[in-house]
Amino acid sequence: MKLGSGDHASATISLGRGVLLLLLLVVAVSSLLAFPRYGLAQGARGTIRGKVVDKKTGDPLPGVNIVVVGTYYGAASGTDGKYVIPNMRPGTYQLRARMIGYREVEVTGVKVRAGQTVTVNFELEPTVLTLGQEVVVVGEKPLFDIEETASRKRLGSEELSGLIVENVQDVVATQVGVVRADDEIHIRGGRSYENAYLIDGISVQDPLAGTGFGLQLSSEAIQEVEVITGGFNAEYGQAMSGIISIKTKEGGDQYKGLVSYKRDHFGSYSPDLPLVGELSSRNRHSFNTDIVDINLSGPEPLTRFVLPRLGLTVPGKVSFFTNLHTYLSDTYIKHTARQLYSSIFYGSRFAPRQDNRWASLSKLTWRIDPVHKLALSYSLSVDINQNTQSLQTRLEFVPPGPGYPYEFQKNLDEFNTFTHLNERVALMWTHTLSPATFYELKLSRYFTHLRADAHGLHWSQYVEPQDIVTQPI
Repeated sequence: MKLGSGDHASATISLGRGVLLLLLLVVAVSSLLAFPRYGLAQGARGTIRGKVVDKKTGDPLPGVNIVVVGTYYGAASGTDGKYVIPNMRPGTYQLRARMIGYREVEVTGVKVRAGQTVTVNFELEPTVLTLGQEVVVVGEKPLFDIEETASRKRLGSEELSGLIVENVQDVVATQVGVVRADDEIHIRGGRSYENAYLIDGISVQDPLAGTGFGLQLSSEAIQEVEVITGGFNAEYGQAMSGIISIKTKEGGDQYKGLVSYKRDHFGSYSPDLPLVGELSSRNRHSFNTDIVDINLSGPEPLTRFVLPRLGLTVPGKVSFFTNLHTYLSDTYIKHTARQLYSSIFYGSRFAPRQDNRWASLSKLTWRIDPVHKLALSYSLSVDINQNTQSLQTRLEFVPPGPGYPYEFQKNLDEFNTFTHLNERVALMWTHTLSPATFYELKLSRYFTHLRADAHGLHWSQYVEPQDIVTQPI
């Protein structure tokens, strides 16, 4: 039985209808160009700004080079000593200010948040010392941001690495004002379908069920999670309770990798042991769960090594990031099916347990120059289980998770197998017009597919048995 499928496409800028929309667009662009300091978009990037002065006299220093260590981003201070470094992706950076006749100064621990501006000021001390001596200043995050207008909480990849979480739901559930019940996220008493869910600034609302988190994402693929519980501005729409915005990781200038394997049993679990009796203690505290994460990122090898040898060069830098995530578990139920079959995802090959979750993220980023960037992202997640609530498409739809059909608890092999498949493709373009103005164009396709297979067979092979009709006497 094929329940249904849905397509969802969105674009940040789209052509409207009629002259009125064209006039509104002209007025909006003219206003933004007239007041460039407000920017065109701040959803996925941050800005570093500040002022450089002489430490003894306090006079502004023009022509000071401020560079972001380890990147090609930077700026030079103007006649008033001020500088701006826009279009910075979220993360922690190290800044360096350098000028002949002054001692070099470095500021570490500069945290850039999406949609925010970080102020870093420099005080350079005149010196007659030899070149190479520098002053290191450790940056500190302020306790309160007086420019913040919304109730929000941000967690970067460094904070996430210290938490015991596996996916986005686990991360969001740790925040104040958020309650998780039946794999649904409720913000300040609202319902799960009243939230907006964004990945890289693009909505991932389930077009069939109307809820979020249809697309599973590993915590190892997240650069930053932002949870807005109130006071969100006009940048966000179609939300009543809260906003959950996720920024995925990108590749850098160096190759990096990660392999993580977690399990709740280290040789103690055996499917042949009884679930009751004296020998059950070895299985009693195990769900037979295995969790695997694999990350790989760095410069794209084709444009870095192969094409230059053929005499072809690609301007700028191209990098990649990929993540593979697997979650397999028999959950807390006493009886499991011997075999689950999915007719839309390779049969039983990827369904060895009662709850099977697979997710992947691939992202290719092309930084053409400091003002142009193009990114292509592809995400896939598949859940295969026997969750009795998987086929509910009401607003109370519960995302696939460990479920238990009690009416079939003695014969789970005869019960339905549910497959929840999600695909997302996104193309993102960023263009910086000035140190304080940039815009983004985003085009995406989000597809969700639900399928139920009966009796471990393909849906087309199942034949409904006929009832026996008796003739009246």
